[in-house]
Amino acid sequence: MAKKNKTAARIKMVVFMFSITFVFVVLLSFVHLYTKSRVTRNEKLFLKRSVLYTADMQIPNSDEDLDIFFSENVTETAGINSIPEYRFKNSSIVIYTIDGAGLWGVIRAHVGFDSKTGKMTGIDFIKQSETPGLGARIAEDWFREQFRGKKGPFTYVPEGENDTESQFDAITGATVTTKAIKDIVNKVTAINNAEWKRVNNE
Repeated sequence: MAKKNKTAARIKMVVFMFSITFVFVVLLSFVHLYTKSRVTRNEKLFLKRSVLYTADMQIPNSDEDLDIFFSENVTETAGINSIPEYRFKNSSIVIYTIDGAGLWGVIRAHVGFDSKTGKMTGIDFIKQSETPGLGARIAEDWFREQFRGKKGPFTYVPEGENDTESQFDAITGATVTTKAIKDIVNKVTAINNAEWKRVNNE
C-alpha cells in the first residue's frame, strides 16, 4: 500500500509540474505574440533615429513625424558590395550599414559621409556585445561624436591625446574593440572615397 501511495504521489507531482510548465508556456507565447508588432515597430524607430543621428540631422520629436520624414526624404538601397545605404533627398549625405568582428561578436554600425567633401557626418552602433565598461564604451557620446567632420583612412591614438583629422581616440583597455572600429570605418571610407571620386568626376 505504501508503495502505491508513493507511486501516486510521484504521478501527481509530474502532472503538477507539467501543468505549471504548460501554463507558463502558454502565457509566454501569448505575451510574445501580443508584443511582437510593438517590438518590431520599436526596432524600426530605433534604426531611423540612428540614421538621422549618424547624418547629424535633427531627429523629430514624435514617432509619427519621424515616419513622415523618412517616407518623404530617405531611400534605402543596396549599394557597392550590397552594403545597405540610406540616401537623403536633396542631400549629398549617405549612411552605410556595415558589420565588423568585435571581441565577443558582431559590431554593426551606421557610418555616415558627405559624398561631396568625403568627410564623416557621424557613426552610431546599432548592435554590439563588447565588454561593459571597456569595449562597450563605443556607444558613449564622446567616442561617437569625435568622428564628425573627419576624413579617413583612419588610425587611432591613445585616449586623451590630441588627434588629427584622420585619427580618433582609442578606448583604454579595449584594444581589440578599437581595432575593430578602425577596420569598420576604414572599410566604409574606401567605399565612400570611390563614391566621392565619382561625384566629383575624378
